[in-house]
Amino acid sequence: MTIEQFFSTDLILENESVLMRPLSMKDIDQIESISYNKELGEFGARVHNREDLVDYFNYCIKAKKDKELYPLMILDKEDNKPIGVTMFGNISFYHQRLEIGWTWIAEKFQGTGVNAICKSLLLDYCFNELNLRRVEFKIDIANIKSQKAIEKIGAVKEGLLRNYNIQSYGESQGTYVYSILQHEWKKAYDMV
Repeated sequence: MTIEQFFSTDLILENESVLMRPLSMKDIDQIESISYNKELGEFGARVHNREDLVDYFNYCIKAKKDKELYPLMILDKEDNKPIGVTMFGNISFYHQRLEIGWTWIAEKFQGTGVNAICKSLLLDYCFNELNLRRVEFKIDIANIKSQKAIEKIGAVKEGLLRNYNIQSYGESQGTYVYSILQHEWKKAYDMV
């Protein structure tokens, strides 16, 4: 697959409880209903009002157009209500890898297993459809909750990128890099 083909695809990933589809400007009102909460990680720290939310959506749409990020809206299939957003980024089909991240989940869905369900659907797509060799995750050193969540699904902590990002709260101490390799995912998948 080429990068152009990937970004022109209207990707739909789903199981019996969750549906992920491309984020669009039409989703802003739905997303607003679960926004403006400090428990939403970096998104919650940056998005405080409608103007911030519009800026966030404009950033997401532009990043997709520029073939940098592929944002996906996460919906609860039971009531078609928003759960959050996740994205593919740092995509290199030549090197057969990409990054999953920029994820935020509404507070009422945190700790319910929905993030693990989403990651499983995303990883299945990456390894079984895109035939990637590696999927990466980058998590701020202070984000213990996300570190534990990604470790639960089998990601390996590879190292620390010191002073890697500037976060909304200021300069970060660093970012941990995690990965799952294709053979590791297939092994975990076969055990289920």
